[in-house]
Amino acid sequence: MKALTTLLAERAAKPAPEEGLKVWRDAAQAQIDEPVIDACLFSRPASHGATLLASHTGGLGVMLLKKSREIRAGGLPEHFILAVTGDDVVALRRTMKSRGGPLGVPGDEVARWRREDLKVSSSNGGYLLKVTIESPTEDEKVQCSVGSSPLSESFVGLLADPARTTPASV
Repeated sequence: MKALTTLLAERAAKPAPEEGLKVWRDAAQAQIDEPVIDACLFSRPASHGATLLASHTGGLGVMLLKKSREIRAGGLPEHFILAVTGDDVVALRRTMKSRGGPLGVPGDEVARWRREDLKVSSSNGGYLLKVTIESPTEDEKVQCSVGSSPLSESFVGLLADPARTTPASV
């Protein structure tokens, strides 16, 4: 079995699919009634170093690390789809199981924000793009991550620009 960082590096090296994020857009559209501009799979913030450290401190360290990541992600699940519609950004739960295939198992809507109210920033975290979504009107701050690629960077640009109505592209 390959290490997670190896898998992320291999995925980042692959060229972006011609249809962009269509597979995630279609998955989100199946769960949302309004038209979806684009969608992408995100995860709670991660740190390989913190995971290694927690694994050496026993069960309590792992439990504290998971709780810390949940708090930083604003209570969002471990994996979720962020779907952008004309007016909103919607977070949909995704459970990644072996039987769910590469798209995972769909879940409930777990959050919804007005696009015009959001402040979105990102920073390069190696193979991951670290994203912070702030909603000053709701006094909420969510930290999450996505595999770093030109396509995911374009999607983060879509999140940050409420006037943009085109899907992410390379």
